[in-house]
Amino acid sequence: MKRKSPKEQLNPKINADKGWYLALLDEEKQTAYETDRLSAVLFALKYFYVSRYQRRIAELKNEIAEIRARENYSAEDYRAILEKNAEIAAEYKKRDAYKCFFSEPYFARMDVVDEKEGYNSYYIGKKGDVNLEIVDWRAPLAVRYYQKSRVSFTINEYEYRTVLRRALSVKNGKLLGFKNEYLSVKDMLSPEEIAGRDEEILFDPYLRSIIKSRKDDTQIRDIIQTIQEKQFEIITRPERESFVLQGCAGSGKTMILLHRLSYLMYNNENLRPHDVLVITPSDSFNAFIDELAQVLELQRVKTVTLKNYFFQVLAGEGISLTEKLSAEREPEAYLRYVYSGRFAADTKKRIEGIYDGLYGIFADEACREVAERLLADCKTRQERYLKIKNASVRIRRAVLGEMKESKEGGFYFTKPFRTLMSAFVQAEDFLGFVLNEEARTPDYFFRQFVEFYRSAHFLSANGEKIFAGAEADLNELVNQLEKEIFDLKRYRRKLGGTEVYTYAERIEKREELKRETEKSLATVRDMGAGLELFREFFEVVRLTGIGADLGKCKNGVDIARWLYRETVQKQKKKYGMKGIYPSDGYALCAVLAAAGRKLTPRFGLVFIDEGQDVSPDEYALLKQINSDAAFNVFGDLKQNITPFRGVKDWSVLGCNEYTLNRNYRNTNEIVEFVSGVLDVDMSAIGLAGSEVKRIRQNKVSGFFREKQGLKAVIAKEEYLPLFAKRGFKMLSAGGNISKTKINVMSVYESKGLEFSAVAVYDKDMTENEKYIAYTRALRDLAVIEE
Repeated sequence: MKRKSPKEQLNPKINADKGWYLALLDEEKQTAYETDRLSAVLFALKYFYVSRYQRRIAELKNEIAEIRARENYSAEDYRAILEKNAEIAAEYKKRDAYKCFFSEPYFARMDVVDEKEGYNSYYIGKKGDVNLEIVDWRAPLAVRYYQKSRVSFTINEYEYRTVLRRALSVKNGKLLGFKNEYLSVKDMLSPEEIAGRDEEILFDPYLRSIIKSRKDDTQIRDIIQTIQEKQFEIITRPERESFVLQGCAGSGKTMILLHRLSYLMYNNENLRPHDVLVITPSDSFNAFIDELAQVLELQRVKTVTLKNYFFQVLAGEGISLTEKLSAEREPEAYLRYVYSGRFAADTKKRIEGIYDGLYGIFADEACREVAERLLADCKTRQERYLKIKNASVRIRRAVLGEMKESKEGGFYFTKPFRTLMSAFVQAEDFLGFVLNEEARTPDYFFRQFVEFYRSAHFLSANGEKIFAGAEADLNELVNQLEKEIFDLKRYRRKLGGTEVYTYAERIEKREELKRETEKSLATVRDMGAGLELFREFFEVVRLTGIGADLGKCKNGVDIARWLYRETVQKQKKKYGMKGIYPSDGYALCAVLAAAGRKLTPRFGLVFIDEGQDVSPDEYALLKQINSDAAFNVFGDLKQNITPFRGVKDWSVLGCNEYTLNRNYRNTNEIVEFVSGVLDVDMSAIGLAGSEVKRIRQNKVSGFFREKQGLKAVIAKEEYLPLFAKRGFKMLSAGGNISKTKINVMSVYESKGLEFSAVAVYDKDMTENEKYIAYTRALRDLAVIEE
């Protein structure tokens, strides 16, 4: 038989005759087939892809060498070399993108039949490539591979029937083996021909071996090969669906989060990294998943702790708190308060009280009449000011001064009259808004009030003086015109026997200007009338105290600080607290949101890991900031260990809830130990390991000796100093997980992490804390006794 070319071997279209179906039952023939197919993929990779880039790189290097060899080497040649070096770097990047295919081009095969296209054999990989005929695991067809219980499905009106679903083990360009999860050839072969060799395996045949092989790995790995059907159902939920995933320890919550995000971004080209926010439990966890993010193509997705997210929101408002954080911790009593509904209620009540008090000065029945008179006066002044602006040049100069260009750009008038009238415009705008428009948010009102206060203060302090100065300047202009007229009248001449003024026309123009100036003088005098009422009203506003404090603000940042003093700071004083604390980020964001400020950045998708540790009011704030977002929350209510914060019942979030109770992380022995000691609903997948040990504190180093993979000691924070010794690394000191030393951390710091071997000093731990600490161990667990 003629040997097929690599291109023919990669073609998914199969002429499936009876011989083909019989061959599917023959393990030896299938091994040869899979080996040939893998060889074709590697051949195509090397000769059609990598070689092409290598040739281009060599050409560019030769071109650079030729340029450098020129006698008259110029600046233009230098620029050309820089461009070619940039092109070489781009070619290297393209070439390196295919490295993953050499290591593990695919991990599964799926043969399907439909009436229109016939029989096709598809290979599924962590990354797809059209020319290599590899389907990306996130593509619609690959989705069916994970839906183990379905053997018939529809895609774009095509009715497919599954013939074969095969798990493949390929490593470093070699076929290590394969196992059929499903094989059905009964439609083509007789029972005698099949002879019981078709099969249907409901449990992933490689799941246990893959998970077991990773227990000593120091790097976090994707679960693309081992995604189970229930997990995949969560990964592929509609993009705009908000839901909660309640999963026991080791059920793959974090992995599902990351793989779901990868799946959504692959299937929606319009979903950009800047549209997505991933909230994680700690900075060390962010570093832990960095390597996985590259595999899943999530490098530019924003991952941040909730504390830092609120700090970043404040930074968007021009407020920086991170540099001023106190080294002391907040009293637990205060944390109970600030993360409770009482804080939100008290904040709302205080802001509404301030708003109603200030708003009432202008809009209440007792004050409204005065405010309306002031508004009418402002409007009348603007009408009269229009006459001044339209007056002759000399009048305008007398009142406004000359227009000059400022050093910062723009123009200004040398006299303050225009500034005064701008202040009246500000006052008019504010009074018109308060008296005639519908009420808006407190924050909008506070911002407008600040502008009004600044203008009103300027008017009260300088209005009378500026109007008097304008009157004096106009009087001086009248005197100047009278003198000019007198001087011009001294010149006369004879005209037809009659003596006439030599400059009669000039005299007439000045007399006309004098009359106009006198009218303008009367206008300015009228504009200055009524200032006493404005001053009295401003004094009332100023004497309220709260109005004066707010009025001192210059911008939105100052208003935020003022609101902080009026709310958060006053509550903190009750607990004897001074300075800035981590909880202030949330507290100030909550205050600004309660005042109606539109905070940023906003996202379209918000993913929250360890969601049980986020309080209902924090969720409410996140939803208020990201009002158009879909929220995907991943957590375990039994892993909540902050008594002052967190969710006790997912129903408070008001969205769909899904549950996973199968543990894919821990060995049978660890799952059995945790379930027995702590009465947890959790089932294992059958990973055999060693019994859970009980050791003394002086035997901890010996427990870890000879053990491979990541290692950790977990204890209550107050007991961590017991393990500050050589060969141990305090996680709080550096932040990143050590791959060589024994990591020492608190229970909270360990959340979301996993280690090959763990020793737990569980003195004074709650049941939830023990549950978290015990289940961090992938293979070996020891409990440290007194």
